[in-house]
Amino acid sequence: MAIVFLLVALLSPLPAFALQPLEVFVASARERNPDALEAKANLAQQSAQADAALGRVLPGISARGSYTRNQYGVQLDLPPAPGSTTPGSSITIVPTNQWDGSATLTVPLIDAAGWARAASAGTGAHAADWQLASTRLLVEGQVAQGYYQLVADLALATASRRALDVSRESLRLAESRYQAGVGTVLEVDRARADVELQTQQVAAADLQVALAVRALESASNVRPDVSTAAPLADDLHAEPPLSAFEGDLGRLPAVAAAAENTHAADYQVRAQRFALLPSIAGTFSERGTTSPGFVGHNWSWQAVLVATWSFDLTNVANIHGQSAAADVARARELRVRLQTRDAIHRQWETVAAAIARSRSARAGRAAASHAAQQAHDRYQAGTITQLDLLQAQRDAFTADVARIQADADLINARAQLRVAAGETLLEAAGPHPLSPQ
Repeated sequence: MAIVFLLVALLSPLPAFALQPLEVFVASARERNPDALEAKANLAQQSAQADAALGRVLPGISARGSYTRNQYGVQLDLPPAPGSTTPGSSITIVPTNQWDGSATLTVPLIDAAGWARAASAGTGAHAADWQLASTRLLVEGQVAQGYYQLVADLALATASRRALDVSRESLRLAESRYQAGVGTVLEVDRARADVELQTQQVAAADLQVALAVRALESASNVRPDVSTAAPLADDLHAEPPLSAFEGDLGRLPAVAAAAENTHAADYQVRAQRFALLPSIAGTFSERGTTSPGFVGHNWSWQAVLVATWSFDLTNVANIHGQSAAADVARARELRVRLQTRDAIHRQWETVAAAIARSRSARAGRAAASHAAQQAHDRYQAGTITQLDLLQAQRDAFTADVARIQADADLINARAQLRVAAGETLLEAAGPHPLSPQ
């Protein structure tokens, strides 16, 4: 009976408590994670600023109306012309009640600096769009890391409980041997101490599960369900060549966002240089009043052409300063490109190492489980000591832990590789993952 129990505990596949599918947490995190919400709000802000910058170089209209009540009205009575039969006229200078209204159309005709600033703001909005896509991918990577760690922690908790059951069975066997007169009190005490050690392992595993549940919930705003089981396995297949993941480096969201920021900085340099040129704008105003005065017309219009130009030392300093800012943006773009390429390489190498580690951990688990079975048989036959049995059981538990963590690390490394390469973890992501969302 004890042999069968040990075999079931150590050789049967270990289930990890199944959470909701990873896609559930990823989809929620893309919309509710604080980092994603901040990036989305930043996109809205940048888009509004781009519209405002564009509005400054487009025609605009303004209107004004007023009502004036004067305590005293002033009128000018004009006598008739000499020899004229027509009566004299009266001109209102200050009416008692006066209504005035005007509308002005302003048209920027030449404003090269304004056009460059509008282009810069629009490019900045595109950069924010790419940054949102990049942030969502980073969030997906964080959620995947927390998800698979929780799966591993749940599996470790299950393994710890099964190891505790094995320790209790060993304690029962030691007590039976003692009662039969073939064992010692020392063996019973050792077995009882091993039970307490495994009890501490269970408490530590439960703590890790509780912390992982809270971390995943905070990252995704979804409460993990740990009531049922889910598999934790990998077929150990090799990934495609590294070049397959690095081939489209320039269109990865993080790199594209940095490139757009560089373009925006270049537009700002042009804007500062164009500020040396004059700007020309035209206005057309239509005015209506109930008191035309000497004009004699209630409605009148006015057209104005305005040229503006200024120059001082600050113009040159601003050009130099903006050129330096553009150089900074180019350096940041290069850094992001290198970091992204290094991240892909690191994750690809991590997968390769994790495959070897997982294969070795599985072989080690099988060997340790077989050794534990042999130790149990030989201890029951009285050919080895209890210390040998306890050591074999601990080795089997340690091998189980190593196998679980190795498989979880491998599956997570595959997910992190795809995130680093700009691929979403959602099965149905809608737009292409390399496009801003």
